[in-house]
Amino acid sequence: MSVQTRPTTTISRRLANLRRVRPEWLGDTAAFLLSSAILLLVAASLGWIAAAFGTFAIVLGVAVLAIGLASTNIALVPLMAFPAVLLPMRTGPLSLTDLVLIAGTLPAFLLYRRSEAKDLQQFIWLGIAYQALLIPTLVLNPYVANLIEWGHEMFMVIGGLLVGWVVGRYGFASPALKLYLLGCVFIGLWAFVMGGIMLATEHAFGPVYLPQLHKNFIGDVLAFGFIIAFMRPSWLGWSKRFAYPVMLACALGIAASGSRQAMVSVAVTILIMSLRGRQGGAGRGRVLLLALLPGMWFVFNSLSDQLEQYEQGDRFNSASQRIVWFAQSIEIWRESPIFGVGLRWWYTDRFSERFQPPNAIFEMLSSTGVVGTIAFFVLCLGGLWAALTLRPSYGNLAAAILLARFTQGQLDLYWLAGLSAIPWMIVGLVLGVQAMHLDQSDDRVPTGDVRPARLLRPWQRR
Repeated sequence: MSVQTRPTTTISRRLANLRRVRPEWLGDTAAFLLSSAILLLVAASLGWIAAAFGTFAIVLGVAVLAIGLASTNIALVPLMAFPAVLLPMRTGPLSLTDLVLIAGTLPAFLLYRRSEAKDLQQFIWLGIAYQALLIPTLVLNPYVANLIEWGHEMFMVIGGLLVGWVVGRYGFASPALKLYLLGCVFIGLWAFVMGGIMLATEHAFGPVYLPQLHKNFIGDVLAFGFIIAFMRPSWLGWSKRFAYPVMLACALGIAASGSRQAMVSVAVTILIMSLRGRQGGAGRGRVLLLALLPGMWFVFNSLSDQLEQYEQGDRFNSASQRIVWFAQSIEIWRESPIFGVGLRWWYTDRFSERFQPPNAIFEMLSSTGVVGTIAFFVLCLGGLWAALTLRPSYGNLAAAILLARFTQGQLDLYWLAGLSAIPWMIVGLVLGVQAMHLDQSDDRVPTGDVRPARLLRPWQRR
């Protein structure tokens, strides 16, 4: 025995001596240099691929990011879906938001614990019922875009629920929402500055468009950011010093975008939530409603002016165009009133019209018929009702975002990447936070965010 252990002992002693001689900073420096070299190599490779293969580089970059995050903590992959909502850039039939959400759904499915997510299951069943009722539309309208959109909506609803639940359950609710809000602050201030430049140079003010970001997209994502900062449930541990600047930046960006549906969604949400109890951030918006009156005045006056122009024969403004599109949507719906003509029918050659109806009801009627429209109401209104019946300290935030998105969808496009996913992601998130708190056996709302030290390895079970 002594002969066998002596070489090992000698080697261990020599390694220990080397560690004493080696400066302490050498290991850290070497690791930093090696990591930097690898990052530079990956960046150079992605740059070459981007020049050679275009959007494929974006997909590869997302894959590299997902692998890197998964190597440290697999629950970080779903977390990235929250800031990715702000990246609607197209990469083929899907957007970058879709790719990150799909990448986050697989680990979320693996980390999902059915025994701890009983409240989440009612929302998942709503999503399953919605998807099932659309199957006749798939069968009667067999084309690729129809099937792609069906799967797309499944990931936005059911995938969003799973992603949000895992993020909340494993203690990343506050970081995920902070990343989203910091992105909103950047977009809001950028839009406000561009609006100021427009006013200074052109002596006129109009809706602000940013690269790859439509004015209505800007307004809608900032409306969500404003509402999240306004609600700020106590378990997020956010102070007013953090929330108020975020709300101001989002408000400035919404004003610069001129997005009327964003303004209306914020006003409706604040009004409804101010009537609920003060738990979970509700009940505190009565004074804020007065500050929203100028926005409502702007919406009313601009809409009245455009409708007056429509009566005078002007068809080249947003309200007039919507009236024309609504009428054309009804004509298309009459082709198949029960099951519709198929999802994404505007991507096909069957109709001369090529537009996505700027209203959720008209889109569902033309795409999925009466059956699909009923399924849509069951999903949205059923989900809103279920959120309102949750414990207010958790459910109020989810209900507010669901209500805001449903309101936006009556005034513009509904099924859009990111915009239609984040309400369900937040539903899952608040229920994941609730499951985490219950698991910690307190069964109460903590005043701050709980640091989940033992949850950093999510695959470990009790």
